[in-house]
Amino acid sequence: RPSGSSACLVAVKEELQDDFAEYEAMKTSKTSMMVGFYTGHFSAASKMYRDQFEAMSKSYPKATFYTCDIDDTPLAAYDAEVTEVPSVVIQPLGLKPDGSFYDKTDMVVVSPELAQFDQVIPRAKAALDAIEVFEEEGARKPWQFDPATGTTLPPHQ
Repeated sequence: RPSGSSACLVAVKEELQDDFAEYEAMKTSKTSMMVGFYTGHFSAASKMYRDQFEAMSKSYPKATFYTCDIDDTPLAAYDAEVTEVPSVVIQPLGLKPDGSFYDKTDMVVVSPELAQFDQVIPRAKAALDAIEVFEEEGARKPWQFDPATGTTLPPHQ
């Protein structure tokens, strides 16, 4: 994150100005996937692997890559079901190969298992490579708050 920046979400490919509102806006964009690197200002591992995340973002031009400090935007971290940092969260958007919509159940959260922080980025890359997204026609509608889970769901659910 740029020093002095008050926004906690910073897109790797483009600068974001707001925090949770910008996170929600990404869900209605024409991107094929949202790929977030969830960090904490206290996390040395987050700082160590951020450059690898940024390098990985260059390999996926159709996806939107962003970073999020969980302390600055806890709502985004909660919505993405992040429990540990650093974590990479992949939310496919659009259509599955069978023509159905991707939704929250298709979200992939890659977190360090047994403190293997060095495996987060390689496992996230493998997960990205396994996801195939087809573009949908028309504009995407905003996701709706789900009081049962406290997170958001796509409008088609």
